[in-house]
Amino acid sequence: MLPTKLQIEVEDDAPTDDEIAAGLYSYADLKARGIVRDRTDLHRKQEQYGFPSPIKTGKRQAPFLKTRVHAWVRRRAALSDKASAK
Repeated sequence: MLPTKLQIEVEDDAPTDDEIAAGLYSYADLKARGIVRDRTDLHRKQEQYGFPSPIKTGKRQAPFLKTRVHAWVRRRAALSDKASAK
């Protein structure tokens, strides 16, 4: 039986064991660290700037992989550095 398109997309974006071992951020963690101001800011960053989506781990749980959040922050910082160097 061939996998469906949804199964392929999920597998392609599935976190690695190393990403999971590096840890997770809750929404409250992101807010406490100043990465997002509120849920509106989070959704705007996801839609406009490619902020990573959370991993659904339960009915009311959707943490963010620290490695992907850190990679996003590094990319944004690099873009900011390029813009200020002009």
